[in-house]
Amino acid sequence: MLDFTQQDDKPSLRLLVLHDDAEREFAYTSGAEKALAEANTRNWTVVSMKNDFKTVFDRKPAATPAR
Repeated sequence: MLDFTQQDDKPSLRLLVLHDDAEREFAYTSGAEKALAEANTRNWTVVSMKNDFKTVFDRKPAATPAR
């Protein structure tokens, strides 16, 4: 999928989300080394859930609108 974004003739967002926040979500970075190396080589944007997301999941569910 990220390979497809390397087409320069089409607009795209080259973004890799790194799931590295075991406290707020679930960290599954094992095996991500290849994707991170590729992101570095290809100049993709890497977003860390631990360092870049202010909120991963809201602790309180949103109010359900009245019907």
